[in-house]
Formats: sequence, C-alpha cells, structure tokens
Amino acid sequence: MTEIDKRNLKNYLCFTFGITYIAWGLLAIFTQSYILGLETFIGRILHIVGALGPAIASGFYLKSNNIKFKHFLFNKLENSSIYFIYHMLAILILFSVSSLELNGVSIYLMPLFFIQLIFFGGGHEELGWRGILQPLLDKKYTYWQSNLIVGSIWGIWHLPLWFIVGESHQGFPFILFFIYTLFLSFVLGLLYRQTKSVGYCVLFHAFA
Repeated sequence: MTEIDKRNLKNYLCFTFGITYIAWGLLAIFTQSYILGLETFIGRILHIVGALGPAIASGFYLKSNNIKFKHFLFNKLENSSIYFIYHMLAILILFSVSSLELNGVSIYLMPLFFIQLIFFGGGHEELGWRGILQPLLDKKYTYWQSNLIVGSIWGIWHLPLWFIVGESHQGFPFILFFIYTLFLSFVLGLLYRQTKSVGYCVLFHAFA
C-alpha cells in the first residue's frame, strides 16, 4: 500500500463516517430529545443522508482520482458472471426457506421494487465498501484480514442507528448484527474477489 493509498483510505473513511455520524448523530439527538421524530420530513432526510455516506464519499474518491463512474461500477473480470449467479441463487434459496413474501408486489412493479432495494436496501453502500475500501485493503492484507477489517468497519458504521428512536435496526441486538456484517463481508468479499465487479456487489447486497 503506497502513501497515496493510505491517504485515500484515510480520506474515504473520514468522509464516510463524517457524513453518516453527523446526520445520524443529529437524528439520534433530535429523536431522543423528542424535538422531531424519525417519520418527519427532516428526520427522513437526515436518515437518508446518513445512509448515503459511503456512496457520497465514494463519489469524492472517484472525482479526486479521475475515475469514471461507468468503468468503476460496470467493470468486471471476463466470464465472471457465473459467480454472481451462484451467489444470487443462494440468496433466492434463503428467501424461499424463510418464506419471504413481497407483500403482494405485482410482477409489473418488480423493476421498481428492485430499484428500491438497491437505493434503500443497502446496495449503494457497496460503492464504498467493496468499491474502494476492499481494493485498498487488499493491497496490504490477506483476503481474510481485509474482509475482517471491512466487516468490522461496516458494522461499527451502523452503530448510531441503535440510538435513533423508532429505527427498525433496534429490533435486532447490535452484537448479532455486527456478527452478521462480518459474515456478509466475507461473502461479498469473495464475490468481489471472483468478479472484481462493484456492480455485482451492489446488486447482491441489495437482496442480502
């Protein structure tokens, strides 16, 4: 890892946590103090801005390093699509086992449901986690080490959600969620390693 890589890593993490923790931190204070609720317009805006921290920070990274977004998102290894299919089949099987229902979503509305998952189901986070953080860490650490670091950072990044009154994550103990992010980090890390595709990771995370 070069000095430029170290600076990029530091800047990316500072931007990501800065954006998210300021937005979600304010929201936590507001909801804890009963100044406003999560369901209010301002509450929703703060919630969305915080969630977009990794994506917004990745935009700054791409701009500062003169990387085109199209290449960044759609680049992949040749003949790597089969690995993405394997991962998605695993997700579909899990959905079937858990009897996941789409709440009567019409087949004609599935494209909109799909887009909603990408933007609000967490898929956009992969622009940062697998698009920037993973490749930078891979230059210095082994697969296992880098994924452990990414998973830990990913889990800690979510922590403010447990202080926002009414946030759905609070129905799940943070320690279990943290373990889940570690597990999913290795799964997504493997997908990225096999495909070098940020786009595939975005799609997979949206459904995971």
